[in-house]
Amino acid sequence: MSLRDELLGRAVPTPRGYTLLVPPDWGRFVADDSGRDELVSLLRARFLEVHRPELFGQARAAVHQQWESLRQRGAIEIYMPVVPPVEGGTPMSIVTVPWIAQGAFADDVQRRANGAAVETLDAGDGSSVYRWETEREGRGATEGVFAREICYVRPFPGATPERGILVMASIVHPGIAEAGPALDGFTALADAVASTLVWRFE
Repeated sequence: MSLRDELLGRAVPTPRGYTLLVPPDWGRFVADDSGRDELVSLLRARFLEVHRPELFGQARAAVHQQWESLRQRGAIEIYMPVVPPVEGGTPMSIVTVPWIAQGAFADDVQRRANGAAVETLDAGDGSSVYRWETEREGRGATEGVFAREICYVRPFPGATPERGILVMASIVHPGIAEAGPALDGFTALADAVASTLVWRFE
C-alpha cells in the first residue's frame, strides 16, 4: 500500500499479535527453549505427584523431540491440557504457526492442503478462515494410534493479504470407529477454540 494511503489513514493495520481462548485447564507455551523448559518442569512435578518418576525421562525426551519439530516449522505457541482430569483426558494440542502465502492467498491454501477438501468459512468479522481435516496413522512406536489434524488458516486483514496464521489442532485417537462420538466432541472443541482468534494491533 502507498505512503499516501498511510498518511490519509486508509491503510489496513497489520496485526501485532493475536489472542486465542482455550479451556481453563489448558496451558500456553511459547515454542522456544523457555516454553519447553516450562512444560518439562510441569511434567516433572506431575510424575512426582503420581509417584512415577521413572516415566519422566520418556516424557522429557518426547517434549524435546516435539519442540525441535516446532522449531523447524517456525511455530509461535502451543496450547495443551495441563491439569490432571477427574474423568478422562483431552488428547489434544493446538499449535500456531505464521503463514506466508506464495501467490494468491486462497490458491496457496488449496495447494498446501495437499488435496484435502478446504472449506471457506466466515470468520465473523467480514473476513474468511480456511479449514481442512486430515487423518494420520502413527508409525513405529505409535503404530495403531491415529491423529486427526484440523487446520485453520486466517489471513491478515485486507483485500489482498500475503500473510496470516495457521492454527492447527491435533487430536490423538484409536481410530474413527473406536473413538465414536468423543472424536466428534474434540473436533467441535477445536472448532470452538479456533473461532476465538482475535487480532491484536497494539
